Amino acid sequence: MKSNKAIWLKRAALMAVWSLLSSCGGGSSSEAPPSPVVTAPPPDPPSGLWINSSPGEGIAAYKNKLTTLVNTERAVAFADSAPAQDGAGSGYSTTYTLEPNTDEYDIVKYDGSTLAIAPSRSGCCFILEDTPLPAEGDAIAPEEPPANAEIRLFQTDPGAGGGTFLARIALEEGYRAEGMYLSDDTLQVLLSTAWWGAFGPRHIEPGYWEASEVKLETYDLTDPSQPALRDQWSVEGALVSSRRRADHIYLISRHTPIIEGLVPYPSTEEEIANNEAVLAEVTDQDILPAISLNGEAISPLALDDCYRQDPEHPLATERPADPIITTLLTLSASSGEVVEAACVMESVDGVYIGDTFVALSFVEWHNDADSTLIHLLDRDDWSYLGSESVSGALYSGGNADFRISEFEGALRLITTRWTGEVDDQFRHVLHIIEPDASAPELSLLSSLGDNDDARLGKINEDLYGVRFMGPKAYLVTFERIDPLYIIDLADPAAPKILGELEVPGFSDLLHEVSDELLLGLGSSETRLPKLELFDISDTAAPVSRSLIEIGAGYEWAYSPAQYNRYAFTYLAGEESDRLTVPYSASGKTDDGYQQVDRVALFEIRDKTDAQRASIAPVGEVTLRPGSVSDDTRVIIDTDALYVVAQSELMSGFWSNPEALQRRVAE
Repeated sequence: MKSNKAIWLKRAALMAVWSLLSSCGGGSSSEAPPSPVVTAPPPDPPSGLWINSSPGEGIAAYKNKLTTLVNTERAVAFADSAPAQDGAGSGYSTTYTLEPNTDEYDIVKYDGSTLAIAPSRSGCCFILEDTPLPAEGDAIAPEEPPANAEIRLFQTDPGAGGGTFLARIALEEGYRAEGMYLSDDTLQVLLSTAWWGAFGPRHIEPGYWEASEVKLETYDLTDPSQPALRDQWSVEGALVSSRRRADHIYLISRHTPIIEGLVPYPSTEEEIANNEAVLAEVTDQDILPAISLNGEAISPLALDDCYRQDPEHPLATERPADPIITTLLTLSASSGEVVEAACVMESVDGVYIGDTFVALSFVEWHNDADSTLIHLLDRDDWSYLGSESVSGALYSGGNADFRISEFEGALRLITTRWTGEVDDQFRHVLHIIEPDASAPELSLLSSLGDNDDARLGKINEDLYGVRFMGPKAYLVTFERIDPLYIIDLADPAAPKILGELEVPGFSDLLHEVSDELLLGLGSSETRLPKLELFDISDTAAPVSRSLIEIGAGYEWAYSPAQYNRYAFTYLAGEESDRLTVPYSASGKTDDGYQQVDRVALFEIRDKTDAQRASIAPVGEVTLRPGSVSDDTRVIIDTDALYVVAQSELMSGFWSNPEALQRRVAE
């Protein structure tokens, strides 16, 4: 592990490159790639925002980015299927995911037999923007992994409401588990050395991301009592996101190069001459992230093949160029090979992986003129499809990931723009984008909500729950009252509001129970967590059919499932569904001040009849005080119940939740 001083020195060295190139001009090229040699008339050059380089242009373009950064004062200001979502059609619940065919890494994974528990928190697909910034100039040291950093494997026995301990997988020193995938007798563990979090615009500063590494380890669980390490990928950089679809694992990371031998902030002729000599020897491999498979270096990337921004394109931004290489890898879980690889000389805030393409986003903050730059790439081969800029910011983190979705070849997203007006602060806008026939280009098919005639939300109402479901979208805004909007997206060129319902409180998470029922998890008007069941059979006039407050009788309560979908468990059945919500509550009672941590169990009954459907409380699991957190997870397997809280495992039966027993790793 590198010391803070070493990290600072390397960061300062890279800044010296910026200073040097600023004084000598650096190299640059904005020429379009040459047309291929063909017998027919050559096609028009691509008009997309992102372009590739001719031989030798890649390194010149990257050095020019560093020059630009200095001049702007560092800018501180294949078979494609997956297990059914949530255990639908099966006897057990799985990780609650954004899309049914795209698995997401998490700290608890279950395949109906083996239960894997990692000792750390996991991230979501979008970089969090609300993490406090460190002090200017501070080096960021990786957080220390928790004590006894190991993954634990259990063999479940749903019929007995229990299970047995199988094995441990110790984590390499200095690495933390960001999450796991579990499928087909294999366990993929995603590891990272980087500090967990992000710093918004400050992530363009290399010092916050350098000297990091991401690993993806594959373990053979044919005999789960003896997990065997089969493959280990290693990528230099910090984790942005990952997803899995069938055999393909998508790994997105960011990298800032370390240039050895440069004098920070040169002030003499000798130091400048030294830096010029060092810079002259810089090669593509000095800039690209190091990648290895099972300890052997591989080179799936070339700097000239990295996408970069065409400065002459109308969408070219004036924001400082950042010295970051975003790496896009498609890995085969079964063969241990790199299927596809690509890179971008840009930073991204968010990643969405749909059925046909990948959406990369970058939010540009400009007070009352925030915008989001969207880039689409083909999911199979990372080929560039085009870019588009839309008004407003695409919120990042937690359940806000539901603000973006692909359907029938179109990307739907909802952004929020701050107006700067006290009396009308927010504008929430739905945008629909699709690749143009003249790719690489995107077409903005339509927008809804950016004017008073069809606004989404009343004056000063912020946006909470959003869910795209087929040709419709559901969203909840809130200031004092909760309007639920239903939007028809059947014609992507002409979206329209079908109906709305006003009820007290708001919903953070929206879940489709059926074509006629929608479940909302959020806060009541008393600010307690609530579950509310909406009848949406008449889209013009939705109705609330059932409402339950969680933690009733206490002064305060919250649930991590309100903003972290992985803490929400849902198992669909034919006649009724089961779900769990962890929560923490406190307040004055007849016995004095109390705090309780629990998992509440519910069933949605009569779900085939929207008018009679209701939410029924079943019982609660009592946890140790302070146990409920973002890492609380629940597995439902037939009538068995497994609860993970603070890395502690409890198991028992759905019908008797108060009798759950604690399981100990031997």
